[in-house]
Amino acid sequence: MRIAFVYIDPSYRVMGPFHVGIASLIAYLKRGGHECQFFHLMGDVAEEEYIDFLEKNRPDVVAFSVMTNAFPHVAPLALLTKRHSDALTICGGVHATLSPEEVIAVEGIDVVCRGEGEEPLFDLCQGLEEGQDISNIPNLWVKRGAGGGESEKGEEIHKNPLRPLIADLDALPFLDREVFPYKDSFDLQFMKRGAFMASRGCPYNCAYCCSPAIKQLYGGDMYIRFRSVASIVEEVEMVVRNFSQVEYNVFHDDLLPMKKEWFADFTGEYRRRIKLPFEMNCHPNLMDREIARMAKSAGCSLMRFGLESGNDHIRRKVLDRQVSTERIIEAFACCDEAGIQTLSYDMIGLPFETRTQILDTIKLNGRVRPKVMHVSIFYPYPGTKSYEICKREGFVTDKHIDTYYEDSVLQQKCVSAEQVRALRKRFEFFVRLYSWRYRLPGFLGKMAERIIDIGILAATSRLVLSALGGRAGQKGESDGAGTCYTLGEGEVRVWGEE
Repeated sequence: MRIAFVYIDPSYRVMGPFHVGIASLIAYLKRGGHECQFFHLMGDVAEEEYIDFLEKNRPDVVAFSVMTNAFPHVAPLALLTKRHSDALTICGGVHATLSPEEVIAVEGIDVVCRGEGEEPLFDLCQGLEEGQDISNIPNLWVKRGAGGGESEKGEEIHKNPLRPLIADLDALPFLDREVFPYKDSFDLQFMKRGAFMASRGCPYNCAYCCSPAIKQLYGGDMYIRFRSVASIVEEVEMVVRNFSQVEYNVFHDDLLPMKKEWFADFTGEYRRRIKLPFEMNCHPNLMDREIARMAKSAGCSLMRFGLESGNDHIRRKVLDRQVSTERIIEAFACCDEAGIQTLSYDMIGLPFETRTQILDTIKLNGRVRPKVMHVSIFYPYPGTKSYEICKREGFVTDKHIDTYYEDSVLQQKCVSAEQVRALRKRFEFFVRLYSWRYRLPGFLGKMAERIIDIGILAATSRLVLSALGGRAGQKGESDGAGTCYTLGEGEVRVWGEE
């Protein structure tokens, strides 16, 4: 079977990032003898380009992968697919997993894949190739007549249950880096980095994240799984050997040191066999001097933390992120002490958040002084607790955005979308101001902080922004707190050399 993967990513326009999930699906299908193709839809792709792809490659199956905010792009592509090919269409990913009713309702979509896609997608291709009924494949929702099959009892959609999660991640092949053109990707061509994933799952239940909802679907059984140290290090060795441009590696795992014993073995093997620095994610609650020491000894050059909000109430009560401000400060300090640079993930425009509480996030960045700040505007994912809160409170609008950096989709009395844009646009500058304040002693520091508070709140008041005609932070303006690793709105490297 010929299966074409279409990845919709409007936030990139020149070269797209390497997508670990799709690369895993391609590798799994290739191992099973199926022919895979790939179309990376970036920015505003002309219809003619996509039609040309379909007509030249003549896929039997077209598989769409899309983030929630880019989901509106699926419908026109699905219709084009049906008009210019005989392919069966399937849509998968987190949005399809948590909002299957919305996805299966799209005209032109035949099948929805929920949960992990390797096994159900392989079963689908095998069934189509052998002329079998595909309506009973676990993880798949199948429209009547799709692939020649019929739903039971005459139902319009056959909704199959989830199969168990893949327990042994070592049984999966290494990520495909050929059909998914790694050599031309943003990761390799611009960032000069190898991209990997050593685990699946996260133990935390943050309200804004889709992980708790997916974990609930599966009942929590075997949700967190790790590859063996030997497997992941072997893959890193292979990529470093085959792609000479790689200067460092990044591990996209939610939390690489979740299992301390595994992490100790990993850092030991990485130090022995891989002579390149690496970056990783860590939760502040998991960070201590021992973890920092192990990471540094293996060559960790950047530790990424979810700071999210600098306000204790917002972080604990709204985001369900059970970590104190003091613990966040300690986590960054452990890395500073070990000589590891840090990155903070920050969100503003959160439910119920005021401008003063956004300032708490800015101030906390000023205290911990991350090397890099990644500042996004909150987006409520359907299926998450945060989405249900926003929906209940009437905050959700029908506004569409392609990235998480341009605007807020919420409408709240406590802060306007215009104010959120303005605060995000000047986030780096404000962090620098508060960092200067924290270098002043006692009374002088407190007085300086009060003056800065008054100035920022005045400059971002509705009256001032209205007088400026909404120019502060409008979509399309270049600013310094933008998308992680993009050319137009790059990461903010605050404390070191640019």
